Amino acid sequence: MMLLNKEELLTAFLREIDICIHLYHKLPADSLEFRPTPGQRSVLELLQYISYMTAGFVKAVVQEEWELYRCGEANCHDLKASDFPEAMEEQKRLLRELFASLSEDQIRARRVTMPWGEEVSLGAGLLEFPYRCIVGYRMQLFLYAKAAGNSDISTANCWAGVDVNTAKAVK
Repeated sequence: MMLLNKEELLTAFLREIDICIHLYHKLPADSLEFRPTPGQRSVLELLQYISYMTAGFVKAVVQEEWELYRCGEANCHDLKASDFPEAMEEQKRLLRELFASLSEDQIRARRVTMPWGEEVSLGAGLLEFPYRCIVGYRMQLFLYAKAAGNSDISTANCWAGVDVNTAKAVK
């Protein structure tokens, strides 16, 4: 049974994108070529990937066309870091459009087959694949910002997309 309704699920995706935009603004100015180890993405490459991945994965799950997410990959390598916030806003627009085309019943009851062969409800597929991906890559962006030299960011930046001095205390 799907615990989230369509609007709550969309809101969760949009929130993660907003946090990624917040974290982008926390990257040290000279960090675009930083990579934690050889073979890992640089900060710029990570931004380029995140810039299309979520909407691409959502579209792929909804349409069960697993190569659809690669449509953004062809253009992402030209993305300048300064264009990241705009690209993320475009993903939000695409997600709103995709979710508007779905009914609550489709999200709850329609069955989709994931790329690894498991059959799940559309809602579970959206949580299992694109949502988990954006959460993971949001965390990676946070860790890259810290490792590249921003020691002023904290848990509040990563999980809430706010600076610690503006975060409300949890009681």
